[in-house]
Amino acid sequence: METGIYGGTFNPVHLGHIHLLKAAAPCFDRILVMPDRVPPHKEAEMLASGEDRAAMLRLAVSDIPKAEVCTLELEAEGRSYTYLTLRKLRALYPDDRFTLIIGGDMLRTFKEWRNWEEILGNASLLAAARDDGEYERLLRVAEDFPDARVLKVPPLPMSSTGVREAAAVGKPLAGMVPPAVEDYIKTHRLYQNERTD
Repeated sequence: METGIYGGTFNPVHLGHIHLLKAAAPCFDRILVMPDRVPPHKEAEMLASGEDRAAMLRLAVSDIPKAEVCTLELEAEGRSYTYLTLRKLRALYPDDRFTLIIGGDMLRTFKEWRNWEEILGNASLLAAARDDGEYERLLRVAEDFPDARVLKVPPLPMSSTGVREAAAVGKPLAGMVPPAVEDYIKTHRLYQNERTD
């Protein structure tokens, strides 16, 4: 089975994440959407709980048949490292072929990831390019990695930080997150204490 792995903090999931997920879906039999516990490349910013982030993801991907939320990293102790997650996934799904779905910036810095060579022993890479220029640049970078592919995915200009800032001051989140996620954020009063200055 061709399995994509789309990891992130998803604090919260927004329409840009969903846009990339839908663009990548034809490449796979299924995509495991995986919220991380404490991302290794970020400080522990104001994170919604893992339970809340997973719940919002389930709502956001409910209409994408190939997508399923995997909480393996949320259940781990300490920081989330891709090579450790892949070891666990390999044990759970020994016959699957894994591909990490990543942004172009992550492909450029991939050799800085902890145990990146082990990662490539367990998964290939699919990097999203924002435009034709980035697509051409990433094709050259991808030559360094076996089986790496580049997919053109014009971005939607939004960020989780922008969603949190809007939620903190009570602005509508329409056009930023799926309606069910907006309802969840409001119902659970998420991001209400986030400073915006």
